[in-house]
Formats: sequence, structure tokens, C-alpha cells
Amino acid sequence: MAEKKFTCEVLLAIDEQISRGNMVRLQVVRWNKYAPVLEKREFYTSKDGEEKTGKAKGFNHEDLQLIVDSLDKIQKLLEKEFKD
Repeated sequence: MAEKKFTCEVLLAIDEQISRGNMVRLQVVRWNKYAPVLEKREFYTSKDGEEKTGKAKGFNHEDLQLIVDSLDKIQKLLEKEFKD
């Protein structure tokens, strides 16, 4: 079975924190050329030093405040339609 390829374009990095040894990012991204989404996601480093995508996480109160503070930028990115 062929390995699936995923591409992720970060359109806006809102916040980045370390949680339990992994990086957690709040960001607006576009996966595989689909419409942009707002996400909070965990990233980890593999044994060979490569950054790997982890699980999506839920928003907390601090995330909500960061989203409110960046709302205009986020809305503009989420409203765009990307066509290739």
C-alpha cells in the first residue's frame, strides 16, 4: 500500500508552547490544498530528528483569548477560497 503524502501550509502561527515535551501550536493551516482551518495541534520529534504531526487538541481559555486577539487575521484567512 502506498504511503499517503500530506502537505501542510502554515498561513498564520498564533502561538507555540511546549506541553509534556512536545510542541503545541495554535495556527491557521491549509492541508493538501484544501480550505484553510484553525487548529491546535501537537508536534513531536522522531528518533531521527524529524518533526512529526501529532494529535489535534481542544481549545482552552488561553487559546480563546489568543484567537480573539487575532480574530481579524484569522477571519481573512478562513474566508479565502484557494484554487489551484
